[in-house]
Amino acid sequence: MSILGDLANATKALNAHRFGVTTAGNNIANVNNPEYARQRAVLGDRGTIQTIAGPRGLGVEVVGFTHARDTILDREVLRETSINGSLDAQSKALSKAEAVMGQEINRAGDSAFIDGASTDGSGSGGLAEVLNDYFNAFHALSANPASDAEKEVLLQKSEILVQKLNVTAERFEGLQSDLSTEAATNLEDANRLIEEIARLNVEIARSEGNRAGQALVLRDTRQARLEELSEYVQISTSSIPDSGGQIKVSIQTLSGTTVDLVDEGRFDQLTLDDSTPGLPVFSTERTSEQIDMKGGSLHGLMIARDGPVQEFMNSLDLLASELVDQVNGIYNSGSAPGNTNFFTDTGDASEKTARGISLDSTLTAQTLRTTNDAAQNPGDNTLALALAELDSSDIANLGDRSFSEFYRSSVSGLAQDVASVQSRLDDEGIVLRLLKEQQDSVSGVSIDEEMTDMMKFQRAFEATGRHIRAIDEMLDVIVNRLI
Repeated sequence: MSILGDLANATKALNAHRFGVTTAGNNIANVNNPEYARQRAVLGDRGTIQTIAGPRGLGVEVVGFTHARDTILDREVLRETSINGSLDAQSKALSKAEAVMGQEINRAGDSAFIDGASTDGSGSGGLAEVLNDYFNAFHALSANPASDAEKEVLLQKSEILVQKLNVTAERFEGLQSDLSTEAATNLEDANRLIEEIARLNVEIARSEGNRAGQALVLRDTRQARLEELSEYVQISTSSIPDSGGQIKVSIQTLSGTTVDLVDEGRFDQLTLDDSTPGLPVFSTERTSEQIDMKGGSLHGLMIARDGPVQEFMNSLDLLASELVDQVNGIYNSGSAPGNTNFFTDTGDASEKTARGISLDSTLTAQTLRTTNDAAQNPGDNTLALALAELDSSDIANLGDRSFSEFYRSSVSGLAQDVASVQSRLDDEGIVLRLLKEQQDSVSGVSIDEEMTDMMKFQRAFEATGRHIRAIDEMLDVIVNRLI
């Protein structure tokens, strides 16, 4: 060791402390960047040499950089993000269904509510109220069967009921279409992320070379893209040995195995075959493996669309079908003149759905019958009374429930689905929030800690500068004064 060697070591130390200051400054600059994991300059000694006085170090220098990441915690965040993505998609979809249903639901009390559907006539304007008004109009007509005014009111209430069923079914069909469109959009975003993760794999391998773990910003970006992808689909990740920091991204198949979406720089994208109603098929594009979609928003959207939303639409269709059959069956019983219908029924199955139900085109206040007796006595109310009593009759195809009871049960079922999903989302949200907090405690930037490090490296930089000045003075004496 010579005095020039001491100067070289001090210069390396000066650079090391400078990197410490700039790293702390970089951390502070990214304090509000959620994708960033705090970095540290790793200081070390490259080795030792033998001197007359014994082994001496080669001086401190920056041997590399590292960032604070917990791999296990990051994987847990991916898993919980996927679960929350599915539940959040279901919650939003079912909340929209609850809104387009057009039926006010209040769970705050029991006195004015049956099975969660308002029955107090307070003006929600929902199908439950319209259905109730329809049968009340038959009761009013049975009390005054000869009144043209009561017949007009009945026809008006009947038309409102038909329109309410038509519009509600149309809204739900639109909701299903919107959910399908959203799923297709999410699938495009997921495929874009898959391709980007593969590209980041290549960039990380190229940047790190023989210095593993040094492409810190690229690794942070890749982790952020993985978390974004987990919002759409449930994935798993694994490291690839001797690959320069590259990873595999896998997804589970219906056969119980896994298929790689990303393997180093190679990637396989996802496809969706939605041609069979209620049976969406997710597959990989390159290998055609069918995917077992268990999490993420794609899973949640399909579950909501083909589950509670479709079930409610089926219940509306069943309600409409039984209305047509039951009302027409009574309306044409006995000696019905002309054998006309109340609701349209020409044999087309679509006429017995909520979307297709309509009043018979020949039905007017003049043709509307209150009796099926051949004499057609204007004061005879037997038919009107029989139709009015249908409201309280138990219908076998409706589970031995009346029309109103069946509809309120359907509304309650949808409301319970909304509440159940929201409860699960709240629980899983707490888990994800706690994991995020743990992740932030490991990887997040602390202003106080970074300021402390900055002051520490700044003081070390100043001390090293004084050391260099001291060596400079020694050299000045040796070179200029001792000659």
